[in-house]
Parts: sequence; C-alpha cells; structure tokens
Amino acid sequence: MQDTIEKILEGNFNKGVRSLDFSDPVIELSLREGEDYEGSFTIFGPENEVTAGIVSSTRLRMRCLTERFSGPREEIQYFFDASGMMEGDVIKGEFRIISNQGEYYVPYDVRIVSGTLESELGSIKNLFHFANLARTNWEEAVGLFHSKEFERVFTGVDRQYLGIYKGLVKGSRRQQNVEEFLLEIKKKQKVQFLLEEAEIRMDNPGNMEEGRLIINRNGWGYSELFIEKEGDFLVLEKQVIRDEDFLGNCYRLPFYISEEQLHGGRNYGTIHLYNPYVSLTAQITVVNKSVTTKVFGMRRQHKHMIMELMQYYEAFRTRKISAALWMKETGELIDKMIQMDDHDLAAKLFQVQLLITEERYNEAQWLLEQASGQLEGEFAPTLYCYHLYLTTLLNRQEEYIDEVAGQVERIFTQNSDDWRIAWLLLYLAEDYTRSPSRKWIILEDQCMQGCKSPVIYIEAWNLILSNPTLLMKLAPFELQVLTYAAKKELLSPGVIEQIIYLAGKQKNYSRRLFFILKCCYKIVPTDEVLQAICTLLIKGNMTDEFAFPWYEKGIEKELRITRLYEYYMMSLKLTPDKEIPKIVLMYFAFDSNLDSLHNSFLYAYIHRNKAQYPELYESYREQIERFMVFQILKGKNNQYLAYLYKNLVTPMMITEETAKGLSVAIFMHRLTLMRKDIRKVILVYDKEKQEVVYPVTGGEVYIPVYGSDCRLLLEDGRGNRYCRGEEYIIDRLLVPDKIASMIAPYVADCIHFDLWLCEKGREMVQINENNVTYMKRITESDQVEVEVQREIKMKLIHFFYDQDRMKELDDYLKELSPAEIENRCFAQVVRFMVLRGMYEKAYDWIKLRGGEGIEAKLIVRLCSRLLAVEGMTEESTMTMLIFMAFKAGKYDENLLRYLCMYFKGTCKEMRDVWKAAEAFGVETYELCERILIQMLYTGAFVGEGADIFKKYISGGAKTEVELAFLSQSAYDYFVKDKVTSEFVLEDMQRVINRQEEIPLVCKLAYTKFYAENKKLVDEHISRCLLVFLREILMQKLCFPYFKEYADNIAFMRQFMDKTMVEYRVKDGNVAVIHYLMEKEEGAEGEYVKEEMKDMFGGVCVKEFILFFGEHLQYYITEIEDGKEYLTESGTLSRNDTVREQKENKYTMLNDISIGRNLHDYDTMESLLHEYFEQDYIVKELFHML
Repeated sequence: MQDTIEKILEGNFNKGVRSLDFSDPVIELSLREGEDYEGSFTIFGPENEVTAGIVSSTRLRMRCLTERFSGPREEIQYFFDASGMMEGDVIKGEFRIISNQGEYYVPYDVRIVSGTLESELGSIKNLFHFANLARTNWEEAVGLFHSKEFERVFTGVDRQYLGIYKGLVKGSRRQQNVEEFLLEIKKKQKVQFLLEEAEIRMDNPGNMEEGRLIINRNGWGYSELFIEKEGDFLVLEKQVIRDEDFLGNCYRLPFYISEEQLHGGRNYGTIHLYNPYVSLTAQITVVNKSVTTKVFGMRRQHKHMIMELMQYYEAFRTRKISAALWMKETGELIDKMIQMDDHDLAAKLFQVQLLITEERYNEAQWLLEQASGQLEGEFAPTLYCYHLYLTTLLNRQEEYIDEVAGQVERIFTQNSDDWRIAWLLLYLAEDYTRSPSRKWIILEDQCMQGCKSPVIYIEAWNLILSNPTLLMKLAPFELQVLTYAAKKELLSPGVIEQIIYLAGKQKNYSRRLFFILKCCYKIVPTDEVLQAICTLLIKGNMTDEFAFPWYEKGIEKELRITRLYEYYMMSLKLTPDKEIPKIVLMYFAFDSNLDSLHNSFLYAYIHRNKAQYPELYESYREQIERFMVFQILKGKNNQYLAYLYKNLVTPMMITEETAKGLSVAIFMHRLTLMRKDIRKVILVYDKEKQEVVYPVTGGEVYIPVYGSDCRLLLEDGRGNRYCRGEEYIIDRLLVPDKIASMIAPYVADCIHFDLWLCEKGREMVQINENNVTYMKRITESDQVEVEVQREIKMKLIHFFYDQDRMKELDDYLKELSPAEIENRCFAQVVRFMVLRGMYEKAYDWIKLRGGEGIEAKLIVRLCSRLLAVEGMTEESTMTMLIFMAFKAGKYDENLLRYLCMYFKGTCKEMRDVWKAAEAFGVETYELCERILIQMLYTGAFVGEGADIFKKYISGGAKTEVELAFLSQSAYDYFVKDKVTSEFVLEDMQRVINRQEEIPLVCKLAYTKFYAENKKLVDEHISRCLLVFLREILMQKLCFPYFKEYADNIAFMRQFMDKTMVEYRVKDGNVAVIHYLMEKEEGAEGEYVKEEMKDMFGGVCVKEFILFFGEHLQYYITEIEDGKEYLTESGTLSRNDTVREQKENKYTMLNDISIGRNLHDYDTMESLLHEYFEQDYIVKELFHML
C-alpha cells in the first residue's frame, strides 16, 4: 500500500473507475454441531490491470487463510470454527476486501442446524418419516438406523425415544433392532407368518424327492426366519429365510427326503421356523411302504402278542394270577401266533414248553422233533439254546443235562449280552441253581449290559424275597429291581426293613431310592421310613416343593435329623399367609445359617408377628439386625429384606460401609422375565454415557434401578434385544426416599445415587446447600453425559456467585475449560471470569471460541484492563474484540488509543474511529495517515477526508503523503470534475510558498480553481498563476477555462477568439470529434472527422473559431478495443453582440459579421475601413526582428 504514494507522485493516479466481482456476493453456511468448515470464494478483478489487496474478517470464528491477493483472479480460502456451537446458533459478519480496486464487504451468515438424514424418500426429519422409509426400503432404513447421524432425528416429542435407541443400536442383530424399535414406538405391527399346511404327508417318496412348505407373510419389516429340523430323513437347503427370499409375501421352503434314512412305515419329522417374535412348527410325515400293509399289520400284531405273553408271565411269576390261568391264556396266544405264521419257530418252542408244563410230554416230544428240522438252517443262538433247554425238560438224565448246560454255557460265552441265553443258563447249570449269589451276579451283569426285561427283574426280586440278606447294597442294579418291585407293589415288610437299613448308609441322593422309599412309606408308614426319606432328601439338598411335605411331616413327628429345620425353611413356599410352626421359630431363635432369601423371610415373619411372639422377637432382634447389616454391606435386597429395611433401618446404623450398600439395596427392583431365553438385562440411563449390564441365569433377577429416566432392555443368547414392557414385569421393592436421606452424606462413589438425588423426574433440580456436593461429583464423573455436566456446571457457577462463595467460584472457574461449557453459556462464563478479574483466562477463552454474545461493556472492561497491564502491543484478537465493542458504541480512551494505533479496517470504519478519538482528544496522527494512504490506495471516498487531511497536516505531515494526497485531490477535481475542498488549495498554496515543486496536475487544478473563483485571487496567487499558466502553455495544453484569464493576462488573450469542446475520455480510449460548420445560407460540405487531443488524464479539447451567426454541429465517438461508440453530440454557435472589453482583430471581424447579419451596412463599412486601416498600420510599423 505504501508504493501508492510513489505511483501517484509519478502521475499514476487512482482513477476511480474500477470494480471487483465475487463468486459469492453473500456466503451462507448451514453447518452441523461441531462441524468445522473450510471454504473459499473467488475475487475477479478487471483484466489487463494489476489487482491487489488484503482480506480480513469481522468475526473471530471466521478466519481468512488467504489474507493477501494479487492478480485478476484469486481464490480466498477461509475457515470457520464451529467448536462448541449448538443447533440454532447464528454468526453474522463480513469479509473486508481492501484493494486498489476499491473497498468491499462480502457478508457471511453461518447457522448451526440439526442436519437432516437423506434417503430415497427425501429428508428424514422425524420418526414418522423414518417409519415410512422402513416400510418402503427396509434395508436402507436398517443402515440409516445404525449410522452415527441417526440421533439427529430425536427432536421434539421424539426425544423420549432416544434412550431406547441408544440401547437397541448396540445390539448385534441389526434388523431385529429396527423391528423392536418400531414396535416400541407404535409405528408398526409384528410381521405375521402363517403356514399354508401345518401337517404335510408324503407317501413312498423317491430318493431326494422335493417337498414344499409354503410360508405366507402378513406385514412388513423384520422377516428373518431361522430353520431347524428334526428327523434324519429331512434335508434342507438353507438355515435362514430372509426378506429377499419372499416373492411378494410368500415363500416356498424346499425340503428333500433322504430315502436311505427312512424306515418302513411312518417316519415323523418336524421343520421348526422361528425368530424373536414367532415360532412355527410343521409336522412332516413320510409313509414308506417298503413292505405290504398286510405284512406290516402282521408284524405289529405279532409284537403285541409277544408283549401279552410277557405280561401274563409277569403276572404269573408275581403271583397275580394262577398257573392254570397263565397256561390257558398263554396257550391261546401261542396258537394264534402259529396260525398267523406256521414257520414261527419261537412260537412252536413256546408251545412245546407249555405242553411240557401241562405234562403232555408225547405231544411236546413230537413238536420238538418237528422244530428241530427248522433249526438246521441259519444258526440262531437264542432259539438253539432254547431248543436244548426244552430237550432237558424231556430228558432228565443228569449226564445229558450237564452236557446241554456245558453246550449252552459255551454259546453264552460268545453271546454274553443275550439275557435270554443267560436266563436259560440259570435253570440248566447246577452252579447257578444251587448258588443264589452266583445267580444274582449273572442277573446283575445282564442288567448292567442294558437288559430291561421284566424276566430278569422278576428273577432278581424272587431272590431278594426268598433271602433279603442278598440285598447288601443299593447299587444301580438293586435300585432297578426295587423300583420294579415298588411299581408292581411287591415290596414286603422284611425287604422294606433291609431297604431302610441300607438307605441310611447312602451318601448321595438317588431319585430311584426316593421313589422306593415313598412306596415303602405307603406300605409301612413308620417314623423309621419317614426319617430315611427326610435324610435322603437332605443329602440331595432337595428344597423343591415336592420335598416340603416330607420335612413338614418330619417336624410334626419331631424327628431328630440334622438340618431338618433348615431344609424345612428352604423348601417352604414363601407366601405371606404361610404359618410357621413355633418349634421352627424357636429352633432359629439364636442362630440361623439359612440362605439370605429364607433368612429374610423368616425375620420378616418374626417382625410381622412380634405381637404374637414378643419374647421370641426379643431373642431374634439382635440376630435380625446383624443379618440385616450383613445384607446391607453386600447391597442385597428382596421383598422381605425391603420390609426389614423399611421398618428397622435407623440413622444409628448408617456408616460409610452400610451407606454404600444401601445406595444399591434401596433401589433394587425385582424383574420377572416372560421369555426363557434372556441372558442379559440392560439399563440405559438418559444422563449416563454407558449402558449398565446385568447377567441373567433364571426367570427372575434383582437389579438396582435409579429413578425413572432410564430404559430397560433385555438381550437373549443370540444377541437380540427387546425393550417392550410386555417382555417383563418389574416391581419396586422399596420407596427409597426415607433411607436415601439418611445415607446421602455418607455415599461418595455412586454416580447413579448422586444423579438420583439431584434430579426431579427427567430434569435436574436447582442447586442448594444440601446438594451442591453431589452436583460437583456429577460434573467430575466420566460416566455422565457431557450435556448434563455442562448444565450443572453453569448452575454451580451461578450458585457460587449468588451465595457469595467467591473462593469456590474462583477455584471452579480456574479449573474450567471451554469444552466443558455449552456455547449458549459461554458468554456468561466469560462474564464471571471478567468480574472475578481472570482477564487472561477470559481472553484465552475468547480466542478459542470467539466473542459472540459477550456484552460490549464487558469487552471494554476486559480489554482495557489487559492493555493497562500488558501495554499497547498489537494482537489480532484484541483488535477485533475492541472494534466489536466500538461498533456497539462502547469504548474508552484506552481502547480508542489502541484502535488509532493498530486498527486497519475500511476507510469508513477508520473514519468512525477517528471521529470518536477526536471527541476524546486522543492522538490520531497515525490513524489519519493510514486513512489518507488507504483512500489513495483504494479510491474510497470519505466525506470527512478533507478534515482528516487537515488534522494530519496540523500534526506535521510527511511531505510525500501530503503531495500525493494533494495530487490525487487535484486529479479528482481537474480530471474527474469532483468538488474539492478549499483547504486543499490552501495547503497547495503552503507547499508552493515553501518553494516546493508541485506536480503538473496540481498546477492545472490550481489554475482551474482560481479561474472559477476569481474573487479569491490576490496578488500572490496572481504571480503563481502567471508562472503556472506559462508552464502549461509551454506544454501546448489548452482548456476552456483559459478564456477566463484572457482579459487580465496578455499572453492568454490568444484564447479569446477560441470556442472549445471539452470531453473526458475513458482511460486508454480515443475520442474522435465529427463536426459540420453551418452558416446562415445553410450547411457547407460534410462532417469533418478529427481525433481530439488528450490534453491531460483523458481531458480532450478541440478548438474552433466561430463568428457571429456561425453554427457548428458535432458529435463525439469513443474508440474502445477497436470499436467506435457514439457518446456525445451538440451544437456550438457565436451569437453574442456585446463587444469585448479588449478590442482585437477577432472582435473587429466578429462585429463586421454582426453588422452584415443585421443589415447595418453603414456600421459594417465603417468597421471594414477601420479593420483595413489597422491592418495596414500594423504591417508597415511592426516588423519581425
């Protein structure tokens, strides 16, 4: 900008015809919270000219990255810092462009908006729009739901669902999250799935034959279905059905039948379809008729007859029927079996045994011989051994029997798992018939190998019945036999006595033994049996409802069993109306090692019935309080503990340890789950950052819930989350207010409790002396949402200030950082800092976040104090802040002095500062100089420019600045035809008087001004005019105002007869005048074209000599870039009849012309005579030297 002086002094004036264009005349930005923005706009200057300048911003948040520019086109980079700003905040300001092409403002308007989510349906502004998107494009809605920007939707009434969203969006099942959310906010119904056929039958399918399960869908949304199947013969292509699988609202699920996995007859399988909201099962029946229906029926009938044979045998051996009846019924069944299949060898052998039993030996022998022929084919060990056994019934010789026994034993060795051969061996081998113990061993061995036949059980039971001492232990085999006997009601007192004896030695609980003992008690309801039952249940830690009646009977019988009373209480159904026997109450009067639930039930029962048992209650009291404190320390609660806490907790019990436990216990809720697959309970608190997760192992869980501003969600084993209330029942155990007030002073590390104390519904309460400590802790916790902490911090600041707790206020302000305060509260915090004298910190905050919203008078106080302490050092933030206050009309002498020293705004802005500084009497020399130089540089007009110049001159102006300003002012006056101040001419006169050379433009302006203001001319000015006019004429310049000097200056009389046309041409253009002389008798010739001479700075002049009666018509064209434009036209004439004051040759000729035109021939002749006479005299008397 300083080289402007030199350029002007060299004659390169600021010509004022200039302009800049901008790509963005107004910059409007809509940003989201926390979104910084970097952008640019372009400055376009005139072509073929050097354009340069500087750019600055009027707001601290908007920074110019490109502070200087040059060239015809320049991109200006800028950066907007939106940190801390919130939705609805607006920043308005301007970019100042100070250039050699003028001064400009580019306004900007920055608004923080909520931001909208875009989708194929347009902007998603609320949950109604989102639901429409989900209906139209489910996949896009799922993606949008899990995007970071989705939280913007939760505004207005939709804000209530933000907690639900925060909980669901963390779930791993993306589509189910959206489904659950839309269900919760009542924007959709569950998708229904219907099976067109719930039962499908397929007859004799080929291998991998396809079947179809048709699934119809009703509704839109989450459509995943998981598939499981039962039945090895079913083959599925996929395990999951998805939305895209449905054609319209129908999907045909293919399944295939594996023929290899089919057995003959009916094969049953299921296809199970499920998701978190639906469960469907289709029954698949495949009928494989690999055999004919008739054969299949015969086989089934054969099996039924075998079963009937076994039932009759069982009844016979257990003495339920007589031998005669057994033989009769068995004979009939065998006859039917043989009639059905005369090749049934087993049936024939059965018939042989029956005949032998009936002592019909000959018939038996004949049938046995016939059967022998059938055995010659494929070897069947069981039937062969059976055949040998039957031969011994007909041939009773010992040698033969021993031989057959040996043969059967050898076969059994190779088929040791065949119980039938083992059973035959029991009756063939003498070792087994004589030794019950060996017989027992072989029976046990068969049972251990998986035999479940009643035949074996009957043999074993008969052994026990005949000799109870064989029952030496209650091992699995013995228990199986005894269970069989108990079911068949075969138990006898002798055997029961042995069972009771052995049960007492059992170390572990056995469900079989419990069943046996129950059957024993039905037969022999003695105390011994009851004691055995109770003892066994206690060994198994049985506390289920089925055990309680036995414990109750044991107590009624006053049985002396260890821990009987404990197990009575633990199996007791915990209902308020249940009466506990006094003997039980007395048992626990001095000590109880029950679990916490049953102990709390017992103690609550005692307290409720203390009027009935006053002495007992007194003996319990210390124990109850000790138990209660122990539970408090663990933070436990249930419905019975809640009763105890409510009635027994006193301020005397409160310590830091008990308070910590109670801060959890008194908020405990009982949650009953409707779903069996839930594995986690999740709480999402509105004011906390992280969700709280509790594991679930059953259908009921106890969790602490602090207040109502939280959302409860459930998560199953697959990661699906549920938030709808229909999935659970939650019961509050205790109203916490009373106990909470007791423990509040002692609880120091439970942020949930602190928040509960400080909130009222969903809003934070006002800070007071009682809660200020909790409020401070909330602001220090890393668990609490930043927005909540910011709100409380502002409340704390106001509280400290209002309560005159200045030390706490100072300490709190010192620890604050800008990020901890909302932008809308920023100005308030800065205000408190300034009021408390924290000027440096307040100033640093403003540098980070800008000065928007801060009161102007506060800025004045801040900046004035900082300047007083740190001195007048230039700093951009300080300059901007002070000028902001100045524009608001707030300033003092200190700030004005700073602005005068450093402020560099537009000329008009600096003019305003100058005026205020002058009013305060502040030194303005430097400011004046900056204004004048900038006016010269930019060409900006300031109405007070002459006054500023005058003030500058009075302060001792720099010569080059003074001359430059005078030159530019002279140029504006002379070339641009602008009004100039008389002071400019006065100062020009002073420069002349100092005998300093002034530029030509000043001389031109000087001579023109006094030509127009002759009354101001004195003797000194006249001498200057003579000098300047001579210099101007020497440069062969002429201007219309020269005629004003023709009367008084001899060498200027040459312009008396001149008529001049003056025209100002645009810089670089050429002016051409076209003229035509007209006389009274008419026009003569054509228009003459002549280029006008550029006398100075585009002021073009053309001289003409016109006599009275002559008319000159003309028009002027201007040539620009090779093109000619008509710009001006007119007519000149000489019609004056007044004689000139100084007579000369021109005036005489003009008078002659006047006389001729007026037909005054006498005067004309007289003037002609005078003219020729004078012309002769001049020629004769005056000669060239």
